[in-house]
Amino acid sequence: MEQEEMVSGDGWISDDSSFYGDEHEQDRLEIRCEEFLPVKSWSTRKTDLNAVVFEHRDIPPPPLSNPGEGQSGCWQLGETVEGFAKRIPPVSTSAYDYEWIWVHNPYPQVQDKSKVPDINNFTIRGRELLARSLQTRKDIESDVQKKNKSLVTRRLNEESRLLQQRITDLATETNVVLGKWMLFPSVEDLTRIWRLVIDGVISNRLGPSAKVAPDEGKPGERLICIYTKDFKDKNDVLRVLRELVSIGVVNPKLKPIYYKADAYTYLNIYKASAGDYGLQASTYSSQKLLADEKLQHAALTPRTQSSLNRFTRS
Repeated sequence: MEQEEMVSGDGWISDDSSFYGDEHEQDRLEIRCEEFLPVKSWSTRKTDLNAVVFEHRDIPPPPLSNPGEGQSGCWQLGETVEGFAKRIPPVSTSAYDYEWIWVHNPYPQVQDKSKVPDINNFTIRGRELLARSLQTRKDIESDVQKKNKSLVTRRLNEESRLLQQRITDLATETNVVLGKWMLFPSVEDLTRIWRLVIDGVISNRLGPSAKVAPDEGKPGERLICIYTKDFKDKNDVLRVLRELVSIGVVNPKLKPIYYKADAYTYLNIYKASAGDYGLQASTYSSQKLLADEKLQHAALTPRTQSSLNRFTRS
């Protein structure tokens, strides 16, 4: 059978085309849109047989997979929060026994095994980026135009911005994208906070994993890290922060907590050294993220907010 010749459809469908229906049909559809009442629609939905059946369908739970299964220093499937916290209590467990105490999210969608981080490649190339940037900063500061302090400052700031972007690009290329919110509870409050974090991780409310530092024989605060899957995913970072506030481990009215990308940890970019490169050791602060979110909500126009309320009001 001979193949029919294809004819271009350019110009066939326009605002005047019958593709949208005749004038009577278009008027009818526009009237239906104007008369549609979302509140009434949602209120009658509960009597819709299809909606009732859908809401009560029997969905088998997803198969759980624990990356820490079989490792004594990690939470195990079937282990309760209380049982795990008692088996390896962070207050008294020695750092000689475990470098970190871990809990992993067992839900499969959180664990992406297809992307393995190339930490060695990232570290080698990342250190080269830092060395080159440090030399560039020295060249800028020794430039003959250094008498113009504002120009030097602008060039240094631009170099810092470029370095930050280069590190981010390299982290993306090598899949070194994990990051963590850092908590520093007192020893007296450590067990309570750690139990809440365990429950948040294994119930799929937080991110892919969390860890707590064991006893190193030093007084003072302990570090708990709550991971997110990608430090560049600001929405997910904020989501986990909101959950930390919701479960009661972060009080937004008290001192802020900070988020750090693993990429910076591997490159030994800490508070004491970050300034050498014009960088900040932390990627986000809870105070700023929550404040920015509040401003975004406040920036909604009355009309936009009214439209949102119309569709969400029950």
